[in-house]
Amino acid sequence: MCGIVGYAGNGDAKTFLLRALKDLEYRGYDSAGIAAINGDGITTIKRAGRVSALEETINGQFGQATTGIGHTRWATHGAPTDANAHPHLSYDGKVAIAHNGIIENHDKLRRRLEDDGIEFESQTDSEVIAHLIARHMQAGDSLLTATKKTSRRLKGLSVILAISADEPDAVVGVRIGYAGSLMMGESSDAWILASNAAAMPSDVNAVTHIDHCEAVRISTDGATIVDVVGNLVEKESVKLIAGNRISEINEHAHFMHKEISEQAATVQGALRGRVDFSNKRIDIPELALLPPELNRIVLAGMGTSHFAAMTGARRIERLARIPTSVEYAGELADRDPVMGERDLLLAVTQSGETYDTLTAIEKAKSVGSTVAVVTANVHSEAARMADVAIDIGSGLEVAVPATKTFINTMLVLYMMGLQLGRNAGRLSQPDFDRHVQSIASLPGAINRTLGQENEIEDLAYDRFINVENMLILGRGDLFPIAMEGALKMKETAYVHAEGCSASEMKHGINALIQPDTPAIVLVPENGELRNKILTSIYEVQSRSGEVIALAQHGDIEVQALADAWIPIPTDDDEHTPFLMTIPLQQLAYHTAIARGYNPDRPRNLAKTVTVA
Repeated sequence: MCGIVGYAGNGDAKTFLLRALKDLEYRGYDSAGIAAINGDGITTIKRAGRVSALEETINGQFGQATTGIGHTRWATHGAPTDANAHPHLSYDGKVAIAHNGIIENHDKLRRRLEDDGIEFESQTDSEVIAHLIARHMQAGDSLLTATKKTSRRLKGLSVILAISADEPDAVVGVRIGYAGSLMMGESSDAWILASNAAAMPSDVNAVTHIDHCEAVRISTDGATIVDVVGNLVEKESVKLIAGNRISEINEHAHFMHKEISEQAATVQGALRGRVDFSNKRIDIPELALLPPELNRIVLAGMGTSHFAAMTGARRIERLARIPTSVEYAGELADRDPVMGERDLLLAVTQSGETYDTLTAIEKAKSVGSTVAVVTANVHSEAARMADVAIDIGSGLEVAVPATKTFINTMLVLYMMGLQLGRNAGRLSQPDFDRHVQSIASLPGAINRTLGQENEIEDLAYDRFINVENMLILGRGDLFPIAMEGALKMKETAYVHAEGCSASEMKHGINALIQPDTPAIVLVPENGELRNKILTSIYEVQSRSGEVIALAQHGDIEVQALADAWIPIPTDDDEHTPFLMTIPLQQLAYHTAIARGYNPDRPRNLAKTVTVA
């Protein structure tokens, strides 16, 4: 869940590494550090906190270093302190490493090294790597061989970058399993290794992926990739797409606010090249690669991706009439599901690097199921593992709380359901046309909803600044939206929020209702569910609970009934899950600001979860 980057070239390594770490900071921001080689050997500077704290302390200490590695950390072993920050130096000061992953046998390795008289400077599992590499090099191994030998002694999943004062122009990288990606790019003056394309300089237009049990050495002389036994590996590069670059924050105070505010434009990325509004057609070309007859579809994801999968499963089953279920990817990976060749695993993952989702993909493939991944990162491990990769078209998301990727994922899954249903003849042309027309008007409806932000901000300061507990209630298609809204409040404002199905009120949730626990209730416009939700409002109010209702803008009944309400500017039921998501995102953002928290960088969380 960390960001790692290496530089070997002719330019200023320190300047490049600082810029790259800033672009990777969304992946981990407990601490950051740089190790670089100059005429005096390896210089290492690392600090707890943000990359800005690191930058303030460098003061030219790296000289004219042209080789180095950098790391931005999300802590697993050891608190976020200066000592525990990466890179770590070996006992002889000649090797520095940066590491992403977890070493399951680090205690055993540490004890052996300590028995040999080696003193440790940190509480991390990663420091053993530097010491082991140094010992192999003292025995005569090259940096590449020493790093490979060390990696074979580590249990668990790891990505390692290493430099050595004995090979001052080289960086070595090794990848074992799903501890995040490692990719290589060539710029005008250097070779680069990085955990994400966001770290690549602007003149890198293609990258080469380093796979499981592969090692790479970069230097001013070029690049070499080898497998676990040392055989040379020839690989093709993959063209980078523009969406993998971090955009400017512009006038926004936080990336979360920027990414919420741009969602009307962002959804165009999901539609572009796929929807012909004039001729009422949807064509996601990747769906042609799926088996023509499917027994069932299993959607799997974690966190926000899981809730997006919940919305997608409901729409796909309703539109395509294919049996569809939803799993937490981590739970699916931990058991022995009954799946076969005519089943489809639809893996939903914003980053494409989520450990639990990758293991679920691996399990599905092992039993012969087809795997399609829906992701914002087509350069990710998940996209490369899957039979089919479908880009949600959102571009890179920087804030840790997912916003635009949630909306775009829901939309892509909706379109998939429409295309599958129409192709199978299970959706009539008039119904299909109605849905296409609904999608055509969605960006405008999102814009109108975003325009109510001032009212949401006022609500955050007036009602939620001191709230410690809250409920968000929904049913049907709005149940996953309630869960996602609660997750946003937890992530950003640290409010204990419960996203609940209103059908569960009488089965335990009513016990939580009290005057200081407000309930946000998501009200659909029509049908039996509306009547049931109105009953839930009465239940809350009869127990002295406060109700903030989200309902369509003409719903006078709900406006009169609720203690406060947020109108949703649409008359189209198909828009409702998308549009009710937005005020919940805005409310979480402004509540975090009101309470003095940085919503881009929530405590104890990282953007990309690459460890179990």
